[in-house]
Amino acid sequence: MLLIGPIGFLTPWILAALAALPVLWLILRAMPPSPRLVRFPGTRLLLGLKDPHPVARHTPWWLLLLRVLAIAALILGFAGPVWKPSPDQAGQGPLLVVMDAGWAAAPDWPQRQARALRALDRAAAAGQPAALLVADGTATGALPFLPATELAAQLRALRPAAWETRYPPDPQAALAEAPAGLSVLWLSDGLDHPGRAEWLAALSGRSSVTVVPPEGAQQTLELVAGDQPALRLRSTGTAAPEVLAIGLDPQGMPRELARLKPGESAQDRGVTSWLVPIDLPSELRNRITRFEIEGQASAGAVLLADDSLRRRKVALAGDDRAGEGQRLLSPLHYLRRALAPTTDLIEGGLGDVLQAAPDVIVLADQIGLAEEPGLREWVEGGGLLIRFAGPRMAASERLAEEPLLPVRLRAGGRDVGGALAWGEPRSVAPFAADGPFAGLSVPNDTTVRAQLLAEPAPDLADRSIARLSDGTPLVTRTVLGQGQLVLFHTTANAEWSNLAISGLFVEMLDRLVRSARASAAAPEADRAEQPFWLPELVLDGFGRTTEAEGLAPVAAADFARGPAPGAPAGLYRGGERVAALNAGGPMAPADWPGARIERGAQAPGLDLRGWLVALAAVLFALDALGSAWLARGRQGAMA
Repeated sequence: MLLIGPIGFLTPWILAALAALPVLWLILRAMPPSPRLVRFPGTRLLLGLKDPHPVARHTPWWLLLLRVLAIAALILGFAGPVWKPSPDQAGQGPLLVVMDAGWAAAPDWPQRQARALRALDRAAAAGQPAALLVADGTATGALPFLPATELAAQLRALRPAAWETRYPPDPQAALAEAPAGLSVLWLSDGLDHPGRAEWLAALSGRSSVTVVPPEGAQQTLELVAGDQPALRLRSTGTAAPEVLAIGLDPQGMPRELARLKPGESAQDRGVTSWLVPIDLPSELRNRITRFEIEGQASAGAVLLADDSLRRRKVALAGDDRAGEGQRLLSPLHYLRRALAPTTDLIEGGLGDVLQAAPDVIVLADQIGLAEEPGLREWVEGGGLLIRFAGPRMAASERLAEEPLLPVRLRAGGRDVGGALAWGEPRSVAPFAADGPFAGLSVPNDTTVRAQLLAEPAPDLADRSIARLSDGTPLVTRTVLGQGQLVLFHTTANAEWSNLAISGLFVEMLDRLVRSARASAAAPEADRAEQPFWLPELVLDGFGRTTEAEGLAPVAAADFARGPAPGAPAGLYRGGERVAALNAGGPMAPADWPGARIERGAQAPGLDLRGWLVALAAVLFALDALGSAWLARGRQGAMA
């Protein structure tokens, strides 16, 4: 690049054509436009006469000046002038462009592409090879150095990924084919990422590194779990934008449902964070499909809502037989304590709670459900019915005919000290990896003293989702229409076991409640899909939702690691659960020891090529108008 004052030229050799402008001036004066030939009889009288003032000398000076200026504007335009260009090393040696391509690069992605394209243009003008490292986790092998013009189309087609920026693990292997005298242009997203320091050290040891950081602040959203879920807003700046709650209106169209304001702020290592409470009515909260930071277009600024955010409406039906002084003996006491923090509880008679259209109905030691025909219709329509055993159910003489049970039960139950004495209480067996309780740890001191036994059946094993150490079922489940039937074979209080007073009880109920209104899949499909998460809806790097086409199922172990190549941020289904894989989370600003920082990345220089070509076009148009005016004047004089 040739710098002349504040103007730089990408192809300065074209400026040599300016030396021909004086020659062009002389040619234009010596070769005027051909005069119009007019024949009339008296022409012979003019033979032999000489004009002391040639027509060439009558060509106006201003017309000649227009033509010379038009040609000069074209020459300067083709030379690639840039007003106050950013200093870089393009043209001094081979070029390596490193582009952070995670979600954090999305807000100013067009400016990043434009900056990289200018660097490739300068490398192409200088005849230097170039390489492009896209840090999205997909680069493998040694970086190929190609003619800079071949990388422009690849660069224009790039889009940011819906996961964190990822660099190749071995910088030395990736740079194995890098030539000497390398110049590096690093378009950073401003954040620190694993492997970034190693790459900076490897590049600084063999080349000059120019880093272009983003102009704006990076912002992310993260879910804060708890009894009352909230959002964590993080930013590398100090401004606190509002968070938009997006959901479906009554017509099924997505729209803004609410605006959430950040609370108190806290700072840690250059990052400001705010807690954003989700203080919304249950009806409104259950319609929310996503949260997004206002004015921030990236996958990290979007949080998709899944089963963990929706508060289910749970009904506790039946009589509370314990008196005021016997609260711990109540069949419903432990259910209230377990469900109240994460659900909207309603209580009453079975007929009354059905009118409230709950998502889940819990019955503790209730029988005679054949007298409530509306309950079956509710379950078949998609409801989840959870039942607990107890003394009343064990004493029923018609237990085998009891409806709305996942399995047939034996009368009498199984009790320590009875005819079928166990000897010792049984512990809870570890949960299967393909069941709804997969991943929950079982305390060693959780034991069951009594239970209702199931009648042997070919599908008993398929319907058992939790067992005791001796293999007998503790929790069974089946599908009825679009809904589910679940039975705990022990009591909801501490009468038959200590399960109800353990943290495992809370976790098991939470898993079951979150599966309410989920797709009713066959047990075989459950077992096949549970080890994997199937993508249903994914985000691109800009935070826009797209259909999950061409994506393979994600293994449970990979899903737990967060968004990655092959598993972008989005909604995934695992069995009956729908979980969101969100890109936002903790972040830290990057530092660049030894590198040159280029500021003003969004406007590194004004490209004057288009302006000069437009000026040349205007001057040629004025030349045409001036020539036409002069021709009309000559015609009038001859007349």
